[in-house]
Amino acid sequence: MPQAISISVQAEKEVERTLKVLAPRESRNIMRRVVTKIAALVRNDMRAAAKSVVKKRTGRLFKAIRSKREKGRQDVFEASVTVNLKAGSGVTAPHWHFIEFGTVKQKATPFIAPTVKKWEPKLPGVYRKEFGIQLEKQLAKRAK
Repeated sequence: MPQAISISVQAEKEVERTLKVLAPRESRNIMRRVVTKIAALVRNDMRAAAKSVVKKRTGRLFKAIRSKREKGRQDVFEASVTVNLKAGSGVTAPHWHFIEFGTVKQKATPFIAPTVKKWEPKLPGVYRKEFGIQLEKQLAKRAK
């Protein structure tokens, strides 16, 4: 069975100080939106990588790659990027692991692992940028 690949994002000290100024509810909303937006950006890159790898294009794999905000715990904000496998919840792509890991007759052409590796170094910069955008939105909302 394929292994899960994950990336963890830790809040930086300056972000933590900024969040202490805001009300707890507002800061939680900002962080949820930041994490969800980053997952959506990773999803878009993963879809683009899958398009460059897949030979027969039915569109099922690209539509099955989804980002979703997870429930998490009180101050842990999680979002995931998955390939939908369950029938009844939209387009499914149960064949994704054959493409990613290969078979006896088909060589592996990974699209998930390279995307994750590409995102690891640029994650702190994207995190700061997206945090700034969401903070400005929240402050504009508060000013109304």
